[in-house]
Amino acid sequence: MLTIKRFNTLSKELLAALVDLYQEAYRDDPTYAYRERKRIKSYLKWLLRHARGGFFVAFEKEKPVGFLALEEMAPAPEIHEIVVLPEFKGQHLAEKLMAEALSYLQAKGYSRVALWVGEHNLRAQRFYEKFGFKKIGKDGIWIRMEKNLQEKDLTSSHKTAKASSTSEREMVSSGV
Repeated sequence: MLTIKRFNTLSKELLAALVDLYQEAYRDDPTYAYRERKRIKSYLKWLLRHARGGFFVAFEKEKPVGFLALEEMAPAPEIHEIVVLPEFKGQHLAEKLMAEALSYLQAKGYSRVALWVGEHNLRAQRFYEKFGFKKIGKDGIWIRMEKNLQEKDLTSSHKTAKASSTSEREMVSSGV
């Protein structure tokens, strides 16, 4: 069963598993990725530090299979990274992570969210457009996209019934 949990801290074991996940996810498309384990580990720590609670990890049983990191910042929170293991692509895992993050931001009262995506990453651009993100600018190889969180989006059309979500507090209290 797929579960999505939100984290404020990562154990050494989970951090190492997320480094592996990141490397595997970007193995065939390293254009916009870090390659060295040490650099990836530093990047994940940076993401977690800036997420302030907006770091979501998807698990299949006990194994992390994807994650999404966002940063709550002004004037709009930003999604920094969505990573999914290749064998889980096409199973709507990225959609479930995105729906979880958007729901989290809406519950916190945010009215919009933004992100940067590589100009040649057309698959990711189409993915974000499905969720109502619109291109608003460009800087070098990066395209800026934003979404109004008050608009009706496609997240309700994605089936998320098989995903459950728990906070880190719930996870710790359950002994996982």
